[in-house]
Amino acid sequence: MRAGSFVLLAAVCTLLFAGPAYADPEDGETSTAPVETPTEVVPPPDPTTEVPPTPAPTTTEAPPPPPPTTAAPPPPAPTPVHRFKLTVSTVSLGDAYWQGDGSAELVIAIKNTGENVGKDTVTGVWNLPSGAQATGAYGTGGCAVASGASSFSCGLPEQALGQVVIKVNVDPGAWKTITAGLVSAAIGSYQRAAPIAFSFTTPPTPGIELNTSAPVLPPAAAPKDESFQLSVRLRNTGTAKAAGAVEIVTPPGVGLVTFPGVCRSHRRIADDRHRCEFGDIAPGKEVSAVFGMAVTAAARAELPLTGAVHGYLAPPGLDVIETRYDYKITAPPLTGAEAPLPTSAPPSPVAARTFETDMSLRRQAGDEGGQLSSLPIIGGVAGLFVVLIALGVFSLRRRMRSDAEDDELSADEVEDVVLVPAQSGGSTRSPIPRSLTLPRLPDGPVAGSGFRAPSEHSDEG
Repeated sequence: MRAGSFVLLAAVCTLLFAGPAYADPEDGETSTAPVETPTEVVPPPDPTTEVPPTPAPTTTEAPPPPPPTTAAPPPPAPTPVHRFKLTVSTVSLGDAYWQGDGSAELVIAIKNTGENVGKDTVTGVWNLPSGAQATGAYGTGGCAVASGASSFSCGLPEQALGQVVIKVNVDPGAWKTITAGLVSAAIGSYQRAAPIAFSFTTPPTPGIELNTSAPVLPPAAAPKDESFQLSVRLRNTGTAKAAGAVEIVTPPGVGLVTFPGVCRSHRRIADDRHRCEFGDIAPGKEVSAVFGMAVTAAARAELPLTGAVHGYLAPPGLDVIETRYDYKITAPPLTGAEAPLPTSAPPSPVAARTFETDMSLRRQAGDEGGQLSSLPIIGGVAGLFVVLIALGVFSLRRRMRSDAEDDELSADEVEDVVLVPAQSGGSTRSPIPRSLTLPRLPDGPVAGSGFRAPSEHSDEG
């Protein structure tokens, strides 16, 4: 009984002292925790069914994105600038005009001075004044003339030059009243215009003389309005006094602003024509007058400009004598200024077109394909060669045959060589050659010669 109690007490003490100590919140003392009872150990799971532990996720940082490349924007397309230069020649009538030949030429020159346009088309028209008619026209350098119309078009690359040539006929009496014509051209909204001036030589009118000065403007870096003077001299070369007068014809953009005091009266006849009356002029006398003129900046840019002065003498009871003298307004060219466009008439392409037309007709008449056949030419050349070769062979064979026949002659048939001495003292060559090869004559008398054999002569003796 005592032993059982002792065993129970030992077990209780073992449990008390084996448990962990813990603190009592009330009195702050530590106490041992109760001893846990041993639990059954659970065997580890079968390795075949063991789930492998999930690996910890590895977070790999992505490389930083490349810095954004900001490409430069493409340059803007260059702005096209439509522009061209226009020059018109003067219609010049020479001395043949006073003999009834009023033919002349008008040349329109156009140059594409645009930028970033590649190729532009310039369209234009020309207007001739009363008294002048166009009898034909053609274009060169990319210019073409509309059929039956006073218009043209020029397809020109940048800096290219094109020309239009117009054949003009001027009426016999048009020199008294003819005014300026006009050429206008455009590319879209860009437009240019130039006057058509007519120039005549002094008409062969007896009894009157007329002269004018040639106004020369000072050089200017930029066109501007300017004034100048025009001097006129009218002389009476007749035998009677006559009332004298002059009429000043101004080109477009030029105006008459002041009249000299020698003008007893003056009036405006038209926008471009003014008349000044001088009064009576004695025989052999002349009157000089200086007129004040003004030119606009636009007209100055078109220099040279051509105008005219008409002179009149009216003897009492006689017909009025009239003459004409042209003047030209010029200015010295600026240093480095662009050269003016050429206004000499280029050759007409009509002849070239006619040749091409003839060749086209020949091609159409030759082959079915419309191309000129070369077989007749080749056949003709080959035939010529064959004929030449045949002639050469025939001549060679004939010469060889002649040599063979000479070699076949027997010695009896060949006479000895007879040498003929050269004539002395004479410069004339004998027609007989120096040596001759003669055939040997047969023995006995020659028939018809009148000679007999020597044997017969001996018998008769």
